[in-house]
This record gives sequence, structure tokens and C-alpha cells, in this order.
Amino acid sequence: MAEIGKVIELEGNKAVVVLERKEACAKCRACSAGLKAEEMLIRAENICDARVGDKVEISLEESDFIKAVLIMYGFPFVMFMVGVLGGYYGCIAAGAANAELVGFVAGLVLVAVSYGIIKSREEHWRSGNYIPKAIAVRNDA
Repeated sequence: MAEIGKVIELEGNKAVVVLERKEACAKCRACSAGLKAEEMLIRAENICDARVGDKVEISLEESDFIKAVLIMYGFPFVMFMVGVLGGYYGCIAAGAANAELVGFVAGLVLVAVSYGIIKSREEHWRSGNYIPKAIAVRNDA
């Protein structure tokens, strides 16, 4: 998945790039700091030595994007369901009252644990393929 954007700032080995928001992204705003409704900011590894004002090609492999989405949303969802079902059926098996409440609270606790696990592995994922890369300076764009 490659996009073209303009470098507006350099932060060490990262380039802050303004991209035109695609229709599919219009409502999400997960990766933007919000300039205009049609624009979004992204921090990309500056492997093409772009300078402020350059147009660059930004790349993030689609498989890596899907993996990142699964890490951030799928893993916490699975943990929530494990907590809800485990807490609920655990209470029923133990004969305890309020099985629904215990299941819900257990689900929330496991979501918090899952985000703690994700946060603890953040440096590992930041060094991998899960970050966008500015791969080429484009003069024709």
C-alpha cells in the first residue's frame, strides 16, 4: 500500500508527512493529528533522506497493516471474550451469584492486561515492519 505525501517536518530519522485522506479513512482519524478533514499526518521512517517540502512515497505492506490492526483490536477483543466467558461460566460452575457482572469485569481486566502486553512489546513492534516508511522522493507528484 503506497501513498504520496509531503514532508512537513523531520524528527530525527522520522519524517512527518501530510497525506490526503482517502474516502475509506474519512471517519476513522486514528492516525491523524487532524489538520483538515481531508488531510492526515503520519510519521514514517525516512529511508530516502527526504527533506522538508519533498513529496515522498509512503509504504506499509498490506499484510503488516493487517497484523497491526489485529494486534491493536483483535487481541484485546479475544481477551475480552475470554474474560467474559471464563468469568461467567466460572461463576456458574462455582455456584456464585452475579455471574454476568463477574464475567464483564473479568473481560475488562483482561482487556487492560492485553493493552499492557501490547505496550510492553511496543519497542519490538516499532523496530519491525509495522511502521510506515518513506521509500522514495517523488519529483513527478
